[in-house]
Amino acid sequence: MSERDRSRLKQSWRDSLLVVLSAWNRNQVWKILTSIVVIWLLSSVALHFAERGSNPAFETLRESFWNVWVTLFSGMNNAPETVAGRFIISAVLVFGVALAGLFTASVASILIERSLRSREVSNLEMSGHLVLCNWSERGLEWVREVHSSIVKDKRPVVIIHDTPDDVVLPDKQDDAAFNDVYIVKGDPANEVILRRAKVSQAHAVVILSDDRQGQHADGKTIVCCIAAKNVCRADHQPNIVVECQDPKYRSHMRKAGADEVISAADFGLRLMARAALFHGMTRVYQELLTVGRDANEMYLVPVPEQLLGQDFVAAANVFLQDRANAKASLLIGLYRGEKMMLNPVGGEAGPLREGDELILLSPALPDLTQLTAPRDPS
Repeated sequence: MSERDRSRLKQSWRDSLLVVLSAWNRNQVWKILTSIVVIWLLSSVALHFAERGSNPAFETLRESFWNVWVTLFSGMNNAPETVAGRFIISAVLVFGVALAGLFTASVASILIERSLRSREVSNLEMSGHLVLCNWSERGLEWVREVHSSIVKDKRPVVIIHDTPDDVVLPDKQDDAAFNDVYIVKGDPANEVILRRAKVSQAHAVVILSDDRQGQHADGKTIVCCIAAKNVCRADHQPNIVVECQDPKYRSHMRKAGADEVISAADFGLRLMARAALFHGMTRVYQELLTVGRDANEMYLVPVPEQLLGQDFVAAANVFLQDRANAKASLLIGLYRGEKMMLNPVGGEAGPLREGDELILLSPALPDLTQLTAPRDPS
């Protein structure tokens, strides 16, 4: 036999073994039990005929059955006398260890999958929730951030992923952030799946890059954006936030319906540039981007009715009145339509209008109903 033929034969055996292993469903415990029974019966009969007349432990079928059963699960108590018997008992020991391991792994797999399925839902009845499309390890930290202990209005999280087995979440008792997290099985680019996850009634939709797609990950993100927009066309429009791997596709994602595009590469480069110019700036940005009990956060809130018509300086002074409060805030800018004004100078912002949104820096979301209107200087 040539070297090439040997290589082909070896590959054929490998392929056959892979086919057998793939066909073996780890969750079908009855197959393992059937194999145990078959090995027990065949080896007991074989040892009886190989050892009878020379070994009383296998003299009768009853004794042979009992001794092989004990050997399968606790080890050998009675050694065979013949060569054939020793060969058979060696095979029984090997198969016994392998099948016991498979049985234990199968039971563990069933318990794990049941735990995952307890989060997997086929029909949701909720609104105002957060939808996370695609899954990766980054999703764990994202869930912890949106369910941080300082977030008062915690919204349920629905994860859409085509392989729920990949979504390994901490136990609810170990990490309270994962108490209200559910999984919908399916492709987030499929409009049927998006409707099942009630995307049209969601507060926000976050689309993570599908790392499995490699260089085509941004293409799938764009398709998911289009599908989400189509589902929500005639209904409430949730805010769609997407992760972008290559900044050159930002405009395409915007056109596909993304309201906010986050590019880690773009942010990283800008942060490194600021850190190079002003040492220690990374700690400032980290503080602003971390949701924590002792951290200051950026909040975007609608202009309170009592501040309408006031200029930016007067509104900022209202927030400066009480600095002893744990919820003391700084007004640092505002949004007006698509225009953002940070630290506006002079009369750039003009009087505050209905529809404006204030950008506040605060340890916690302030209660705007407690604000008092600025006094009239006259």
